Amino acid sequence: MTVDHDPGSRGRVQGPETEHSTPPQPLLGALAWASAGTIALMASGPLADNSFLTHLATGRLLQARGLPDTNPFLFTGGDFPVPSWWFSGALAVAEDLAGGVGIRLLVVTLAALLGASLVALARPERRSDAPATLLGVVVPVALVVVTLSPFTTPRPHLVGFLLLAAALVLWRDDRSSWWMVPIFATWVNVHGTWLYGLGILVLLVLAASVEQRRWVRVAAVPAAVLGVVLGGLLYPERFRLVVMPVEQLGDQRAREAIASYQEWAPAGWAHPLTWAVVLLGVAAAVTLVRARRWPSLVVALLLAGVGLSAGRLLPVAAITLLPWAAGAFTTVGPSLRSARLATPVRAAGLALLLVAGVSACRAPAYDLDRYPVAAVDWLEDRGLVASPDVRVVSHVDVGNYLVWRYGTDAHAFADDRPSVEAMLDHRSLDQARDDWAEVLERVGPDVVLFREDKPLVPLLDASGEWPRAATIDGFAVYCAPSVRDRCS
Repeated sequence: MTVDHDPGSRGRVQGPETEHSTPPQPLLGALAWASAGTIALMASGPLADNSFLTHLATGRLLQARGLPDTNPFLFTGGDFPVPSWWFSGALAVAEDLAGGVGIRLLVVTLAALLGASLVALARPERRSDAPATLLGVVVPVALVVVTLSPFTTPRPHLVGFLLLAAALVLWRDDRSSWWMVPIFATWVNVHGTWLYGLGILVLLVLAASVEQRRWVRVAAVPAAVLGVVLGGLLYPERFRLVVMPVEQLGDQRAREAIASYQEWAPAGWAHPLTWAVVLLGVAAAVTLVRARRWPSLVVALLLAGVGLSAGRLLPVAAITLLPWAAGAFTTVGPSLRSARLATPVRAAGLALLLVAGVSACRAPAYDLDRYPVAAVDWLEDRGLVASPDVRVVSHVDVGNYLVWRYGTDAHAFADDRPSVEAMLDHRSLDQARDDWAEVLERVGPDVVLFREDKPLVPLLDASGEWPRAATIDGFAVYCAPSVRDRCS
């Protein structure tokens, strides 16, 4: 192989008209507005996500005290690496500026940018003369939007998906590789998907280079690595975020703890998101088989497999497969040059954005119906929560709520960032495993607060050692003998 410093220069005419060789496609820009408005509207609802509550509590903590060494929200303690600390900080800033409305507008803005970037990925490459059609953009983008539908929440993965799309657009269009430096430096401090992004970039470069028998756009990889190094230096505990995946994968107990998260389980064949990614994979395969791009076909199938292996990786696979999937429809449907059709599509997109903005400003900013608000009020009235003298054991959703409500006074059992041992103990209780009684004895809770539909609840009722003190809005409250006199 030889290094081609300008891989896009071969086979095209040089000159000032090179960048404008593709005919104008006004419908493409209109579709970007429509996609932006669709995902923005999906993200505009009240704040309800349980992980978001911990991210916001972390942002407040960063503003007040800086980054702690151990988790100050939990009585179980544990290390406190925060892969998403920039996002948590942004949430806290948005809250300071405009409360819950500020946070919702921030999320709507990020979602809109992500929606527009999907259309940029679906169009042909910047220097390509390949035709683009309406179906070639709408069908694959719609499949990705379906895949993203459960993920348009105020979590840092939203920024991770946006940065993945941006990196893919830059690589496909052969833009300056230096843009990869700020993208990956930011990505490292926002969300752990940076590791997948780096791996995807390496695979794309290798596949394209084998296909063209020369190094293609290879500078993007060292630029991305430089961004990762810079991002590692920006974290207060140097390189902790960069080495954290290696630490987790190298520790069997840590792998067990990670596997206990429901999001790391496969979505399953009965789930519609699985089939959205399967359809994207099939469309990508059709494109690559037609072009006889066998190395890229291997990469596409590998990415589809990665997405199907875990629910939280489905959007990563869908976004990466999108450019290839779009190629399956390049000869189907009307072209994107219709200015007459572009006007109503653009108007619809702008209307969706307006509705999303209005929705984000509507009260109430939060939807806490899924959380034990009344039960925690009941415990607070009796001094049985947010006290260093009382240990409240609950499942993670409740722990996140306590952390958001009380901050460092929460004294909770588990939130989204417990220690490995606390997470494994939580798994035993949440799933009512055989060792649940031993875990309770070891943890020594004063109060157990669990949703009634959890399998632990009937076991506690039948044990005789944990008489139920109250049932409030679907949550069961149990009190140990040490505090039973306050549970009446």
